[in-house]
Amino acid sequence: MKGQGKKPHYHVTAALIWNKGRVLIAKRPKGSHLEGYWEFPGGKQEQGESLEECLEREIREELGLRVRTEKALLTVDYDYGSKAISLHAFICNRLAGEPEALESQEIRWVTPGDLFKFSFPPPDMKVVELLCRTGNGERMPRKELYMFYEKNDEGYKEPLEGIRLKTLVYGEKTLMSEFRLDKGKALPMHSHPHEQSGYVVSGRINLIVADEKFEAGPGDSWCIPGDAEHGAETLEDSVIVEVFSPVREDYLP
Repeated sequence: MKGQGKKPHYHVTAALIWNKGRVLIAKRPKGSHLEGYWEFPGGKQEQGESLEECLEREIREELGLRVRTEKALLTVDYDYGSKAISLHAFICNRLAGEPEALESQEIRWVTPGDLFKFSFPPPDMKVVELLCRTGNGERMPRKELYMFYEKNDEGYKEPLEGIRLKTLVYGEKTLMSEFRLDKGKALPMHSHPHEQSGYVVSGRINLIVADEKFEAGPGDSWCIPGDAEHGAETLEDSVIVEVFSPVREDYLP
């Protein structure tokens, strides 16, 4: 449900349903928020529902299963910038039925060790980390949580003519993007709630923040606080790297 402030806040449930050492995951269908990402099945709490009632309803509607929530595992608070969520994960007992993809989503049974092969939204990744603890309570090696990007020229979007954008890597709290800007193009003045740090790899731009202008060339950098109005003018063909915090939901691949 929405909070009292300007930014909406939602409570979302997630079910951990087990079968012979494997947990059930579902792929978000086309046209949905964060389509293509995997998640632990569940959904948004409706007014008047308890979290347990919400989860049991969502699993029945999405998968045709009757489950009972057995234990609250953890709650993850996450700020997407445009909205905030609290993800409540529960261990569930399957009472009746076999899972069916009633909303045309893809579903799979996966061992905990294979969960890192799938792309999950940042809140669900906290659940993945917890499930991948060893029996003595220690975490798996941190290398399992790394994300690497190998340079290539594919996957760029063009939000404005002459301005190309590609998200390189992202984690729980930060996201890094590359911008390729053609000479003479302008990025209109705008603002967003994300703190933004940038670095000029090549080329030259005029960066405008509020009523100040900064000419930046290779090696120059900046940090712009959230909600500050800013824009840019491209003086030469340029490559810029920007880091946003929290993760920009609209820049997720």
